Amino acid sequence: PSNISIPVLGQPCLEFQWHHAIPYDIVQKDFVDVCGDLNLAVMILTPIYCAMLDLNNGVAMVIGGLKLWMAYFGQFSHKSAHVTYGSTWAKWLQNHGLMISTKEHKAHHKPPHDLDFCLIGVCNPIIDALRTLTTNNRIWVSLFCIWSVFDLVGYVKVVDALAHFFQIV
Repeated sequence: PSNISIPVLGQPCLEFQWHHAIPYDIVQKDFVDVCGDLNLAVMILTPIYCAMLDLNNGVAMVIGGLKLWMAYFGQFSHKSAHVTYGSTWAKWLQNHGLMISTKEHKAHHKPPHDLDFCLIGVCNPIIDALRTLTTNNRIWVSLFCIWSVFDLVGYVKVVDALAHFFQIV
């Protein structure tokens, strides 16, 4: 795939693509190893968020922390989607649509790997609907990068506006 030539992020992209060839590789690794490539993205995004947000704003810090935590939750969800046994609470989250189930994720592992790729189960219908608008990979990579960096600022502004509207702050 062409995304493995992206500077800095190419190696994590390669690791992710590799799991399509060996889907149970993710299960054989410790969770810390599964998160290894994610750490690079977190190290890149954290200083960007710190520069864009008011570090004295508690709402910004909580939402920022939750977003970074959700990245690791996504990795846990992905690993759990490859496990047929798994913990009781992971199965509960899958059964209630908060994580993608093993059955749903298996559909993604059939070429061309362009369906059922959201790790938070409730997001697949949203992404599938958006994919009817375009399947252009450059547009999707651009949207992913914009969403990855600037979504947090939008969330904070919305929460701050709601807090002022309801006179919570």
